[in-house]
Amino acid sequence: MTKKIANKRNNTAKTVALAMTLPNLAFAATSDVTNLPTIESASHSNSHYAKHSSSDKRAQSILNTPRTTQIITQKALQEQNLLSLQDALSTTPGISFGAGEGGGGYGDKITLRGYDATSNITADGLRDTALTNRSDLFNSEAVEITKGANSVENGAGQVSGGVNLVTKSPKDHDFNHLSVGLGTDHYTRMTGDFNKVIDDDTAIRLNVMAHKNNYPERDEQLKRWGIAPSITFGIGRNTKATLSYIHQEDDNDPQYGVPYYNGRAVPGISNKNNYGYTDIDNIRITNNTGLLKVKSEITDNVKFNSVTRLSDIHQISTISAPQGTFCLANGMAPTAYTNANTTGYTKCTTPGQYIVSGPRGFKRDTETKQIANDSNIKIQIGSKYVKNTTIIGGGLSQEDYTLKSGSYLNNADGSTSTRPNMNVYNPNHVWNNSINYIQADSRSGSGSLDTYYGYIFNNTKFGSHWLLDLGARYDNTNGVYRDINGAVTGSQKANLFSYNAGITFKPTESTSLYLSYANSEKPTIGVASETCTSTATNNTCNVKPETAINYEVGAKWEVNPNLLVTIAGFRNERNKVRVQGSDGFNYVLDGKNYVNGVEAGLAGNFTPNWDITASMAWMKGKFNQTAANGIQDFSKGDFVTQVPEYSGSLWTNYKVNDQWKVGYGATYQGKMYLSTHTSATNNKVAQVQSEDYLLHHASITYTMSKNLNFQLIGRNLANKIYYTHIRNNGWAMPGEGRQAVLNINYKF
Repeated sequence: MTKKIANKRNNTAKTVALAMTLPNLAFAATSDVTNLPTIESASHSNSHYAKHSSSDKRAQSILNTPRTTQIITQKALQEQNLLSLQDALSTTPGISFGAGEGGGGYGDKITLRGYDATSNITADGLRDTALTNRSDLFNSEAVEITKGANSVENGAGQVSGGVNLVTKSPKDHDFNHLSVGLGTDHYTRMTGDFNKVIDDDTAIRLNVMAHKNNYPERDEQLKRWGIAPSITFGIGRNTKATLSYIHQEDDNDPQYGVPYYNGRAVPGISNKNNYGYTDIDNIRITNNTGLLKVKSEITDNVKFNSVTRLSDIHQISTISAPQGTFCLANGMAPTAYTNANTTGYTKCTTPGQYIVSGPRGFKRDTETKQIANDSNIKIQIGSKYVKNTTIIGGGLSQEDYTLKSGSYLNNADGSTSTRPNMNVYNPNHVWNNSINYIQADSRSGSGSLDTYYGYIFNNTKFGSHWLLDLGARYDNTNGVYRDINGAVTGSQKANLFSYNAGITFKPTESTSLYLSYANSEKPTIGVASETCTSTATNNTCNVKPETAINYEVGAKWEVNPNLLVTIAGFRNERNKVRVQGSDGFNYVLDGKNYVNGVEAGLAGNFTPNWDITASMAWMKGKFNQTAANGIQDFSKGDFVTQVPEYSGSLWTNYKVNDQWKVGYGATYQGKMYLSTHTSATNNKVAQVQSEDYLLHHASITYTMSKNLNFQLIGRNLANKIYYTHIRNNGWAMPGEGRQAVLNINYKF
């Protein structure tokens, strides 16, 4: 027996040493970065209420954590047929999505609680900053959304919170799940999830996916496939290591939508129109990601966790954004409101024609490589009256980004091709002309961002009623951007200090009342794709990191072991925002704005036959200052844009009997401000707001046997016309129309 224990300790020590050495070996051998802390995903699988976050930086359950955290479990993803990250996030309140820029990146552009969270995405706890579409969650166990400033957990820029994707890993029991889906708009999907325990030490898992469909109520097509094998060693032991890999390829038509001005789609124009070139426009994505997770219970009170991730995400997008003049049949074209023009229209000379401009046939070839590691030790000590958990850790990451831009719409001699007008109501969206690709070196380049960090978190439990949470983190970042020839065009080094504090009072074991405070910091170069400038008229490299703070007070109640109710009031305050100084050269931290709000949630089971996920939020924010002292500030006092004042989501199921289950869901997105006052030409115009919308969804599930069920899901049952991804006075994406999908799920 003594020999066995000694061998076990030796194995533990070797595994810990390997996990700590791996990131250093990888860092020396390659130039890549990203990702994750670890997680026991079983709690995310079979319920709407996940009691614990996957983060190894947290010492307490969701009930006892002093911040708002929403976990969209695997059950919720499957029941609602939420396939992409944006699908999943649409079920949480306080979120909106940004439009793809005409010449900028195309991907998941997220605004959370009023602030940009595009770079606040993590995978298993490590930052995943590639600007791309996370189109399929077939290898994700859950989606976790943390609200409020969160740099102390996940690094630079977490002003409003972040989104974490939890990767599937092998389990300690055998199962085989196969699902085939057929639906409207040429919907065809197949997924497989297969788990096998090889022996007492080893288990393997394989997830596969193939998918295609037209975007509901439109002609754009989406196609993708993926495969994700994983293996765990030591599945039933104190130390286990999981090695996993995912390969996914997408081949999609871009979706830029239709002209949208002054908070509305242009009247008379169909929401199904395509103003691009379908024979040229395309988005291809290749994602290759490898992951090593190590968890070790060194003693009953000391645990070691380490995650290492290597990823290579390559996206090639060719787009034709709907920019230009939309001259309607009455000889009027939509335009932005001004003091002199409150109609929103101006005269045009080509009635019925769309005069194209802006990026057309514009190609962006981007590749983001990342390597990252996060490792920590959790130590628990204490007595009957005082219990303490300390988590000490750190990590490193290296991001490398390359961009090659250019245009296909050129003549053989290099001159720009003539772009013919289109019929504004029935656009001919086929180029059907010669193409000659010319790279735009002035818009191409490469960037890198190296980050080293350390952190400490401490949770102290005093008796049975009080909890104190404290955390601190230090990041050292070094960002460099180069032009196509390798010359440095911007560089910045930054030292970031983040912290949080929370105190929780527990009147009873099943309730908690809390107060929390946290900050975040964001340098100009926060991800490898960003740069700074240091020119005669524009210097952003010397400015210190922006800062923000978050206050939150809330209550949580575990009504029964499977149902959690939450409510919180919060204030996100950006108190040092980067704006150009009065000297017209150096940028300074003179900007100030805030968002106040209340958010409530409900997740779990009322009864064994009735489960629910529901959440709602009220939010409103203002710009206190948007220009440096000494400069006229036209936006001061404006409401913060892209903040839905009211929003909410509901999904509930009722099991009628052993064979039948019915579900109903609703999503509400309230009005949000889209414009601000920018100059003396529009300072008297009211801020423009979007329209609100309410969507209805439903499902019926028939269980034929314990191994076979049929699930019919209907989304947007009323076929409501609505718009997302809004670029006001530009374009917006029509939301998904009515869709019906039949999933056949088989277990064996």
